[in-house]
Amino acid sequence: MKFTLSWLLEYLETDATLEKIANKLTSIGLEVEEVIDNSHLSSFVIAQITEVLDHPNADRLKICKVNNGRETLQIVCGANNVKAGMKTVLAQVSSILPVSDATITATKIRGVLSNGMLCSADELGLSIQASTGIIELPDSCKIGESFFSCDSVIDVNITPNRGDCLSVYGIARDLVATGIGALKARDVPKVESSVPSPITLQTTDEESFISGRYISSIKNAESPKWLKDRLQAIGLRSVSTVVDITNYVMLSFGKPLHAYDADKINGQLIVQKVNKPREFTGLDGKNYSLADGANIIADDKNIHGIAGIIGAKCSQCLLDTKNIFLESAWFNPISIAKTSRSIGLSTEASYRFERFADPEFVINGLNIATEMILNLCGGSISDVVSAGRSIKHKNAINFDYREVNRLGSVDIPLEEVFNILIKLGFTINRDSNDSWSVCAPSWRSDIQMPTDLVEEVVRIYGYEKIKEEELHICDAQIPGTLQDKLRVLMSSRGLNEVLTWSFMDEKIAEKLGYFNKTFLITNPLNSNLNIMRPSIVPNLLQIAESNIARGIFDLAIFEIGPVYNDDLVLDQQKFVLSGLRSGNNLPRNLYKTDREIDAFDVKADFMSVLHFLDIDCNNITIQECDLQYYHPGKSAIVRFNNRPIGYFGELHPNITDLKQKVMCFEIILSGIEKLPVQSKKYIDYKYQNAKRDFAFLVDKDVAIGSIIDSVKNSNLDLITDVFIFDVYKEINDYPSKMSVAFSVILHSPDHTLTEDEIKKASDIIINAVGKNTGGELRSA
Repeated sequence: MKFTLSWLLEYLETDATLEKIANKLTSIGLEVEEVIDNSHLSSFVIAQITEVLDHPNADRLKICKVNNGRETLQIVCGANNVKAGMKTVLAQVSSILPVSDATITATKIRGVLSNGMLCSADELGLSIQASTGIIELPDSCKIGESFFSCDSVIDVNITPNRGDCLSVYGIARDLVATGIGALKARDVPKVESSVPSPITLQTTDEESFISGRYISSIKNAESPKWLKDRLQAIGLRSVSTVVDITNYVMLSFGKPLHAYDADKINGQLIVQKVNKPREFTGLDGKNYSLADGANIIADDKNIHGIAGIIGAKCSQCLLDTKNIFLESAWFNPISIAKTSRSIGLSTEASYRFERFADPEFVINGLNIATEMILNLCGGSISDVVSAGRSIKHKNAINFDYREVNRLGSVDIPLEEVFNILIKLGFTINRDSNDSWSVCAPSWRSDIQMPTDLVEEVVRIYGYEKIKEEELHICDAQIPGTLQDKLRVLMSSRGLNEVLTWSFMDEKIAEKLGYFNKTFLITNPLNSNLNIMRPSIVPNLLQIAESNIARGIFDLAIFEIGPVYNDDLVLDQQKFVLSGLRSGNNLPRNLYKTDREIDAFDVKADFMSVLHFLDIDCNNITIQECDLQYYHPGKSAIVRFNNRPIGYFGELHPNITDLKQKVMCFEIILSGIEKLPVQSKKYIDYKYQNAKRDFAFLVDKDVAIGSIIDSVKNSNLDLITDVFIFDVYKEINDYPSKMSVAFSVILHSPDHTLTEDEIKKASDIIINAVGKNTGGELRSA
């Protein structure tokens, strides 16, 4: 969304500097991408040619005497339309041409000094086609004035939920809520007439509301300079006064409009859905194929527009148009988005309709544009005709204002909460002491629940005023859902949360071993995002690759989100916690404590979730993973009672081109939530424990996890912990065997273990390992 500073100040009364305004916009969530300084354009001025002489050394060149309002300059020009008395655009010495970036200097052309350049439209970026001559301006233009608007342009990145800020007035309204100035009254004229419109309206789609007015005997012409300057400053080409007015109202108030040549409409315009394939030629001269379901505006002969997207070439409003029909409407955002994507066309109008245009501003927008047309083009108007269902956006929310301080972690006085919401356009009933009834304004369809109101207040009050609070891992201290608690846990383990798309490239999905046509996207944002993601891992890997390419080699990231694969029940989402680690565990340091991340680091992340949720780990088994994007032998699948609940390990080298190893884990949260929780048993360690070491010879294909399980399950009453401290595979006398050494901690809560009890427990362990794994106790 681009607009000039002077345009903003038309609705905002303030003495704030441009820098302060730009900083404030970014701080309230309307990110300023760029502030364009156009002061250099002041060197392009309106000038008049007073005399034209033949060039002595070139037949096609002329020597022009040009008055720039201060002095008369000599300019050499080769345009075929140059003549004495005409007004044109002069690029003075030191000017930089907008298209070529060439700097104008005083130079001799075929032996004659030229102190500037007379400009054509294409040289100034005002036409995409090569011009046949220099710009010829009307006599009303004042010599010496700047040709361009030299006003600074602000470019703001608007998020999809803030369609109300796709207008200069909406931007001003948000700024006023922060305390920067006052909002000037928006003057909506009452334009009335008792003359019936010869063109009537009808809707058959049951979701649109359309209004219009017939305006006859207008004098359409080039727009006045102030209107041209506004549009050209933000990159829009001036077409004619009528068309420029519709664009001006759209950009000022977020209300798309359209003007038809009324003489080319046959009686009635009907908003309807296409029920068979139709061809359509738009204002841009391109042909479009319309599929079933697309909304069109048509009479009984021609299609005159794709509703909310683009008008038709056949009823285009031109300079010689005498009678127009001015349309203002509200269209369903979803329908507009679907049609826009199906034909591959996004316009300024569709961009706004997709993000919810204000349904209660339809008539106001029509009246504002009508008054401007009458003032600039003259003409006579009819009464307003309308059709369809008038949309009333009312959403009363029961709001406890104290939630702002509790959820937002800020200290805002009650009256300030009230004033912020009022300045943003909300209406509030304060009959209750503890709770308010808050109605969102018609332009804020994104406000649906109390937390939305909290967010509104906090962003205006200032995110920088949010108090820092310690994150607690204790379950009782963390409000919210399982996902909220796991986010805190992962953050405490040093992982940073990321958020990625829920879709990906089908080629990558196939590389992972997933492909299901059910999850293909019919109209993807682009060809690389054409299937719902079966796993979050590729998205995390993409972030890792991007960071590593920029010199950030030590990574620890996670995401909680939905995945879509073959075992998913349709119309449901399967949420997964996925994490990625790569590089070293710590930055390089003098204590030599840094090392390369391995599969056991992500195993620890995985198990920390089970321990955090007090999951009964006695029924957990860890087996070799069979997913093709994990490294065989360096990854595992985790099961609870033989049901998969996740995976961890090193990614297969075929999946990534990185030179460093990448470790990942995936936890199926839908499975975790259903697991039985077993509260951790309190152990009184006042009695001494006993530790015994064992070393077994087992076959190399035996999973070490199965040895640990055998030991743990052999004597649950006394064994409190088992951990491996040595694995040795290069045994000359037993080439098919490996040696696994582990320690076992034995403890009784009510007495000190005797030697007999320890020996009995040791024998049970030896027998269990031998029976379950075929392991033999090493004698030496």
